[in-house]
Amino acid sequence: MNKHNNRYTILIIFFVQILYAQHHWETAIFADDNWKYIIPNSEPSSEWNTNDFNNNIWNEGPGGFGYSDDDDGTIISTTISVYLRNTFYVADLSKLSKAVLSADYDDGFIAYLNGHEIGRSYNLPEPGTFVGFNEVTSYDHEASLYTGGQPESFVIDSIALDTLLTNGDNVLAIQVHNVGINSSDMSSNFYLTFGISDNSQFYSDPPSWFQEPIIIGESNLPILSIDTYGEEIIDEPRIPAYMGIIDNESSLNHIDDSFNDYDGHITIEKRGNSS
Repeated sequence: MNKHNNRYTILIIFFVQILYAQHHWETAIFADDNWKYIIPNSEPSSEWNTNDFNNNIWNEGPGGFGYSDDDDGTIISTTISVYLRNTFYVADLSKLSKAVLSADYDDGFIAYLNGHEIGRSYNLPEPGTFVGFNEVTSYDHEASLYTGGQPESFVIDSIALDTLLTNGDNVLAIQVHNVGINSSDMSSNFYLTFGISDNSQFYSDPPSWFQEPIIIGESNLPILSIDTYGEEIIDEPRIPAYMGIIDNESSLNHIDDSFNDYDGHITIEKRGNSS
């Protein structure tokens, strides 16, 4: 981390993103919906995550997909990876103001809308980097929902949605990776929720745990983002996390800016008193 003579006054954001007003939220895809899936023994077609891909020979079953954590709708054999597809319908794209991908996984994942990457876990290579079917994560990550925790949230704004989605059929595709072939468990539970700009009804009510992302856009103070991978910060022991700092110094800091002061792994615990 860069050192500064002045003390930081930091806006801390626990994985929240910018959101502007919407009328209400609806979930288009639930983890326990029926999904198309494949446990690959070779590299899938390069088109596997696109809307035009024919997945007729893939298996079908209720999510999530994994083993050993009692959060699986379809129990699969031990594997390095599983690939998932779920098709959903958009009746009027102009009414979708935001989207949230809620990801509860063990150990890593990359998610796509119509073939375009929208999120990945930190234990896989940088966004946009190809990850093969037989690649493992750099460290493990435990799912949270089955123990009462919260999934991670990845927010997509309306500008991005206009380029990612189309009226009609669309596909959410996800590749889930394990930390190793001998890993004791695997989880893959994903939800796709939309902010609707008026009183139109397209999908279903969100899960009870769903929380509307906090409205935060920009700050003249440095922005510190901490991702605890869904884990609660406790007194002891320290837990692994990922931290990034945005500090543009001479201009406003925006939540979508790249981390430019610190960008890496940390451990964190609660210290001191609060009132």
